[in-house]
Amino acid sequence: MQPGTQIQVTIPDGLPGWLVAFLTEALRENRTLEDNGAHQAAAARVALLNRLIGSAHAHLNDELSADQAAALTGCHPETIRRAVRDGAIPDLRSNPRGHHRIRRGDLDKLAGHRPGRYDPHADAQDIARRRRSR
Repeated sequence: MQPGTQIQVTIPDGLPGWLVAFLTEALRENRTLEDNGAHQAAAARVALLNRLIGSAHAHLNDELSADQAAALTGCHPETIRRAVRDGAIPDLRSNPRGHHRIRRGDLDKLAGHRPGRYDPHADAQDIARRRRSR
């Protein structure tokens, strides 16, 4: 790599804040490497950062079932299904009558979505109402 040649690292939208902060700091340190003439080290670091971004993006876009999402969050699967029905997290299922599919990166949205105490009677009524409307 020639001195002064810039290799681009693009931080995509949708990454967790902690990862964006890490990448921003790593890019700042990379500029210091470039300024000090460590061009090969800077190029190697850019390649690693791009691989990290690609892996994080792929990991966050994994689709999970309600049971898998519940296991990751420590919630009950019905809590995940209710969050999908309430619109707190999007549902990726292709068939409206199929099982819920949740993007792993959307599970962070559950932290801000805290419904009231679980009421099995209200939940059963909601399910029955939805079935009657089909």
